[in-house]
Amino acid sequence: MKQELAVIDIGSNSIRYVIFHPIASGRYIEKINIKVVARLSAHINEDGALDDEGIALLEETLHRFYEVGVTHEVEETICVATAAIRNATNRDAIVESVTENTPFSIQVLTDEQEAYYGYFAIINSTFLTDGFSVDIGGGSMEVTLIENREMVAYHSFPFGAVTLTRQFVSDETLSASDKKKLVKFLREQFESIPWLSNKKLPLIGVGGSARNFVRIHQSNQDYPLRSVHQYQIKAKELAKMVDDLEGKSAKQLSKIEGLSKDRIDIFLPALIAIQELAHHIEAEEFVMSNLGLREGLVYEFDVQDEAYRRIENVREQSLYQLESDYKVNRDRASYIGTLAKSMYRQLVTLDLISERASDLRLLDSASRLFYCGQYINPDTRSDQTFYLLTNTELNGMTHKDRVALSLVSSYSSAKRMNQLAKPFKDWFTEKSLDRFDLLGSLLKLSHALDVTERKAVDHLELFLQKDQLQFVLDTGDHDYGFEVEKAEKQKKHLERIIDCTITFETKGDLPS
Repeated sequence: MKQELAVIDIGSNSIRYVIFHPIASGRYIEKINIKVVARLSAHINEDGALDDEGIALLEETLHRFYEVGVTHEVEETICVATAAIRNATNRDAIVESVTENTPFSIQVLTDEQEAYYGYFAIINSTFLTDGFSVDIGGGSMEVTLIENREMVAYHSFPFGAVTLTRQFVSDETLSASDKKKLVKFLREQFESIPWLSNKKLPLIGVGGSARNFVRIHQSNQDYPLRSVHQYQIKAKELAKMVDDLEGKSAKQLSKIEGLSKDRIDIFLPALIAIQELAHHIEAEEFVMSNLGLREGLVYEFDVQDEAYRRIENVREQSLYQLESDYKVNRDRASYIGTLAKSMYRQLVTLDLISERASDLRLLDSASRLFYCGQYINPDTRSDQTFYLLTNTELNGMTHKDRVALSLVSSYSSAKRMNQLAKPFKDWFTEKSLDRFDLLGSLLKLSHALDVTERKAVDHLELFLQKDQLQFVLDTGDHDYGFEVEKAEKQKKHLERIIDCTITFETKGDLPS
């Protein structure tokens, strides 16, 4: 049985402690997430060493974290340090002091390791296969080139949110002159790396500064989902936000919804760095990965076998984990999906509906989670399903695909589906909603044909006679009465869509 796992991430701006809890599906989920804004990079003296005050602050913080870990019976702790410790001239002395004076030993990550763990989290938790990732910490900025889910290049720039602020912000507010110098410096830095040019791939944001940008943007847009992971946005929105925030005082910035209070003074230089990188690589899209270094370390710890360490199909893995989390009967879900897909294909053959490539994939996924909300409350299973799926991270899926899955998996009627879709009215066309109506009605009818949960219908065939659609059920030796009785009540949804009357017969009832 897996035990509680903790990760300590000693960064240049903050030191974070996260406890991950193992759940029934076998994965780890975040349980406790606390941090101390230590600003270790501000404790680097003229000789490039972390001063005594900085070391004392680090060790005091680690002791505080240890007490939390004891309370939660943490069995294993991974303690890593990045740029602030890595670049300190007294790095070895820091590591030795921490080992002697605290319960932990520090692993100082190389810049390549830091880039790798961020990349590793991205490919194991998003739908992305190609892009540039950027993680700007307090004292460094990691940029990675990902192609076909492989890390093909990386670079660690020796500057971050804290150091850029110290170097280029002369007063409380970033002036036009300050910005001009900062932009000139950043462009020179980016131009020095040949592989940053001529790719035009998405920019993938990782870390606190990128997360704050997304939260501010979502707040400004009244975004209907709370999730930041896999959030997609036009890259030009970065420049718009820089323009909006430029010249604002700390007091004005403190009132911005989504901006963390401990990043007020360092956020704008970090955002400008991300925006200038997006401009340099000619990115058209910005995508947020809320999983980074810490989650990459957990993935590696959890899967020791090198051959299986990378998740080959992130979307499939996410669906599988949800089935486990919500106690889905996989055998029954597969059966319902088989009935629904058979109906769909036969309706296409009969020219009652048009075929769309994405329909069967969505129908298959939705059948696996259809009414999974009954795990919470069987009486309100439809609404519970919708709220569960829209508020659950579905790795490997865009937010739009997640809502589409939620609408079909929770289908009870066209009216209710349209009510649930209202907050997302700009996301889908009427034609898309009509397709969700169709797929939902097929699942609802298939669900009815297994009302006794004993697979009474071996298979079915559809025959069209004028404006009547005949369902011929092969039920073998089963009593099929309960199934047909329930299906008679649910067939109205599909009848409305195909404009046909549906009847149910069994092979034994047909004339020879």
